[in-house]
Amino acid sequence: MNYVTTNIRISEEDYLRLKAEAAKERKSLSAVIRGKLKVKDTKKLSVEQLKRRIEKHARENAKYHVDGVDSVKIIREMRYKGKW
Repeated sequence: MNYVTTNIRISEEDYLRLKAEAAKERKSLSAVIRGKLKVKDTKKLSVEQLKRRIEKHARENAKYHVDGVDSVKIIREMRYKGKW
């Protein structure tokens, strides 16, 4: 397998989490990241299974709702008007 060397930017928090995971599993940081990037074999779900999964996630995410905050607007501003 041929590898391509690349640079990526991730948060320090993510870096430290991945580094700790690599140490715990006794793998290199690169191996852990490659493992997370691999396409997992997905099984086909029925429409009902997908609906139940989406509803479950919606219930879990409902606790983060804040009245008067338009999260889509905030994300768009970060994406298009951010000073990165």
